[in-house]
Amino acid sequence: MMSPRRCVVYLFVILACRSAFPCTCAGPYQAKTMREVAEWYASRPDITLIFEGKVVKEELRSGSVGAPSGAMSMTPSGKHRVVEFAVRRVFRGAPQDHVSVVTGLGTGDCGYVFWPGESYVVYASTWPGGILFTSLCSGTTAIEDAGAAVRFLNSEKPTAEDLLSPQEYQKEYYEKVLPKRTGSVCGQVLKPDGSPLKGANVELWELRNDDLPSRGASDPNTSTDAGHFCIENAPPGQYFLTAESSDFDHWARYMGFYPGVYSQAEAIQLSIKPGVHLPDVKFTTLHESLYKIRIRVVTSDKTQLSYKNGCGVAVDSESRNPLSYHIDHTLEEDGSYTFGYIPPGKYAVTTYFEPNFEGDEPKPFLEASRWKLARQEVIVHGDTDVIVTMAPNSNYLFGETSRFHSQPRNTALEEP
Repeated sequence: MMSPRRCVVYLFVILACRSAFPCTCAGPYQAKTMREVAEWYASRPDITLIFEGKVVKEELRSGSVGAPSGAMSMTPSGKHRVVEFAVRRVFRGAPQDHVSVVTGLGTGDCGYVFWPGESYVVYASTWPGGILFTSLCSGTTAIEDAGAAVRFLNSEKPTAEDLLSPQEYQKEYYEKVLPKRTGSVCGQVLKPDGSPLKGANVELWELRNDDLPSRGASDPNTSTDAGHFCIENAPPGQYFLTAESSDFDHWARYMGFYPGVYSQAEAIQLSIKPGVHLPDVKFTTLHESLYKIRIRVVTSDKTQLSYKNGCGVAVDSESRNPLSYHIDHTLEEDGSYTFGYIPPGKYAVTTYFEPNFEGDEPKPFLEASRWKLARQEVIVHGDTDVIVTMAPNSNYLFGETSRFHSQPRNTALEEP
């Protein structure tokens, strides 16, 4: 099911996560100018490397990376990103040509959402083992929004823009800058009988060739009583348009792809261009039944796995769009967890281990090295029970563990 998209962070971070999920960060709330905002982020004692770089590769890995420094609230994820950059220049830290940085997935865990081929000013801290980490709370931002930061880092004189207050900068950014860079689409979404669909999440999303979250934009207010919606500030690109509204009383939902079809294969993409507004886009939804899936994880020697030792399960649809289901949760004490309101279709159920976040730094639970991660495919066409069996990990005899997940050992995360 779709997650609410909202970014509840300080202005400097808002510019970096316009389509991110809930994450609340501490920030330079006393800053009177954007110059002072830039100074605050650059002066953080946990930041060991600041560089400008272009994203050349991203990989999705299992396991949570935990809460970043400065996060006041977050929603953990069972996955994270490893992002490789070609470095253009280094503002702080040792000179280098390529850097690999770890961040969260960007689905409530304060991970920064990077895009291949785009450039950023990255603020990274160093974890044990030389792992570099960044997040929405670090100060990282797209290069086109990093003017004040770059001028401060280069010890240049502040411009008139740098001396604006955060409030003045925000107003100018949203009124003058974003409309020129982005496009918008407005219209109406309907029920199968042609009546207006109220309260629907209407969203643009861009097709990707990997498992990372897609670029997109949505109407933050859901559709009105008359079914009207308006999505603004969408980055240029080719997008699918979707709508979804839950019908909890009937264990169902209204859903559809533009121009009023059931599947992505039938859908027509919209072209979003800078400064262009698409009005009067109308489409009809379908009514679809939803189900429960109860998952129990067992082991060959009857070891009890649960949230107490960091074990969880993820349910992922074979589809990658806003109408598909992708969620994870740690197990209850009895080794099971029940997910509700799941659309019919084909899913992969996988196990994972979160680190133990008690203490000064995350550490793997003992059970994370004892058991191999398991994966099972499931077809849901009604309420479904699934039993996933985890086998012993032969590497346990040699003490092989990983910082983020049980096995195999993730040496890529240990690169400086």
